[in-house]
Amino acid sequence: DDDHPIPSHAHAWAASALAGGISGASTWGIIYPFDVIKSRMQTSPLERHLQKGMWTVGSDIIRNHGVKHMFRGLGVTLVRAFPVNAIIFPVYEFVLMQIGNWRSR
Repeated sequence: DDDHPIPSHAHAWAASALAGGISGASTWGIIYPFDVIKSRMQTSPLERHLQKGMWTVGSDIIRNHGVKHMFRGLGVTLVRAFPVNAIIFPVYEFVLMQIGNWRSR
């Protein structure tokens, strides 16, 4: 509809931004415990790192600190992840459109 005050492409950009934000936050929500384990392994002394695998490190964290420790800091990460991915998705689509327009010239 040409009389609508908001152009249709604005809805597409908003939908892309929302999808990006939700997918970025969801991804971090799923992988965050693995990131905690990875960070623990990266900061541990080298000799301990070579002897313990991911499963063992994760079990140690849960045993010593509880399951909640696996999600410590997740809130801040989600607050950062949503806007970052909400911007990246539409920018990526815009760049693809520009490349397509450039190639068709």
